[in-house]
Formats: sequence, structure tokens, C-alpha cells
Amino acid sequence: MNETYIIPTVVDDRPALPAEDDTEQLAEESSRRRREGSADDIIAMQAAVCMLIAAALMITNIFRPDISGELFARLRELAESSRELFTNPIELLLGLLDK
Repeated sequence: MNETYIIPTVVDDRPALPAEDDTEQLAEESSRRRREGSADDIIAMQAAVCMLIAAALMITNIFRPDISGELFARLRELAESSRELFTNPIELLLGLLDK
């Protein structure tokens, strides 16, 4: 019983790294990105704030529904601003929930 086993091998097709060290260039690029900021950071921050507001409204609604109602009314008032260039998604959502 002579069995032959084939062992698969992995071939690395990635190009070899350059011999020169460009740490200074990478550090410069990183500091430029931090100074300028990016749209991803802004979007992530807005999403985090929205999630915190939603969580706070839900928790407040459980323990103090009167305060939650006032806060929700204020949020609705702010969302119904006519100064928007496009339809406000919060207003659309509130309209769907009221039906």
C-alpha cells in the first residue's frame, strides 16, 4: 500500500515590496488625512449621533413618556423645516408612522 499524497502549495503572486523605505511619505500622507478629515468620518459621526438619539428616545419613552413625547414633538418640528433642498427622510418616516 503505497499511497501518494499531494500537498497543495500557495503561490504568492503579489509584487515584491520596494527596497526603499518610504516611511516619511506615509507619515506625511497620514498627517494630511488627519488635518483634512474625510467624508467617511463625517458620515460615521452623524450615524453615531442618530443612533444615540434614537436610543435615548426609546429609553426615555420607557421611563418618562411625557418627556419623550415633548422631545419627539421638538424633533418633528425641526424635521419639518421648509429650507431643505430635497425631501427630508425623517419627515417621510414620520408621515408613514402617523398613518
